[in-house]
Amino acid sequence: MISIKTFCLGLVCSCLITLAQANLGDIDEDDLDNPLIVEGKELLQNEDWTAAITRFESALDTTPNSADLHNFLGYAYRKSGDLDKAFLHYDKALEINPDHKAAIEYLGEAYIANGDLANAMVQLQKLKRLCSPIPCEELRELEQALENASR
Repeated sequence: MISIKTFCLGLVCSCLITLAQANLGDIDEDDLDNPLIVEGKELLQNEDWTAAITRFESALDTTPNSADLHNFLGYAYRKSGDLDKAFLHYDKALEINPDHKAAIEYLGEAYIANGDLANAMVQLQKLKRLCSPIPCEELRELEQALENASR
């Protein structure tokens, strides 16, 4: 019989693994069908922004209306330092899916990187609405980013 301690430890580990992967967005059917998106996500994990951008831009040919894909592109562009293109892709992701929590979080982080804390707070309020009554990881991450920026 499994002990309570072992069960709880397994549950915590499972949750941490899920949270670590959740920030890049959920895998939808388009992701599974497109090896470029799968490769791009792996490159994001390895922080190879340029290669990830190349894969994701190529994936746009067959999956132009994926909010996840535009979110991934926004993330890669933001991390590479190209905030203009990051904003473009976050906006496109939110045009496709206005409640895309990861895109809202990352748009808020892009505003922080651009020195626009007021618009980052607008994104935080959107997440508070979406992540109620149960707080989500995206909300916690943006709150932390705003707190760090305010110091």
